Amino acid sequence: MSPEASTKTRSPFELVLFDLDNTLSDFASAQRAALPALLADHGVSDGSDYLPTFKRLAAPLWEQLEAGELTLDTLNDERFRLLIEHTDLELDPATLAPQYLAWLGCSGVLWPGATELLDQLEGAVTMGLITNGYGEVQRPRLARFGLEEYFTSVTVSSEIGHAKPSRAFFDVALRAHGNPDPASVLVVGDSLSSDIAGGAAAGCVTCWFNPEGLESPAVPDIDYVATTLAEVGAIVLGA
Repeated sequence: MSPEASTKTRSPFELVLFDLDNTLSDFASAQRAALPALLADHGVSDGSDYLPTFKRLAAPLWEQLEAGELTLDTLNDERFRLLIEHTDLELDPATLAPQYLAWLGCSGVLWPGATELLDQLEGAVTMGLITNGYGEVQRPRLARFGLEEYFTSVTVSSEIGHAKPSRAFFDVALRAHGNPDPASVLVVGDSLSSDIAGGAAAGCVTCWFNPEGLESPAVPDIDYVATTLAEVGAIVLGA
């Protein structure tokens, strides 16, 4: 913690739980790099051409994960099985699946303003990270981005056997901080179905990170909306 951190005005929130992908990090950039690099390793020079199909086939699988109908291990295997089934690729999906996770772990960039936000909030509020993903992907990315020092806890769905939006996932995340009153906890994330719905169901305050400026749905679960990480900082600090 920097010397200046201890002098900062405290946030009105006791704890902020940040999502990682497409909130603090640009996950699309990781996919754009990882899949072509993986396929290039197997002699496919136009790997980026397969990304739209890969994402389309994987989207329903992530919905099944959030519904508790699928595990992450099954998801990773299945998305490559489907990719091979629906394209002209003649590769072994069982070989591709674990190699893709390794590529994801060393790919991607931070969302603009992420480090500045965390520097601003360090010392003003306790922060935890919550992510639906693979530990072998997310933890190397956190280390590469230099984000580990900011978070008192890191809750990764593959490591605890529960995924957002399940109450069990949020129970683990809150327990890591001594079970604070959920009404004093702000959940920040881009996903309405996992971050916002899950945080609200756990009794937390929610902030929808909406950089595309999409119209807010008519649901009572969204307490705040931010289109930039600077706006998130203002919300956390009660500005």
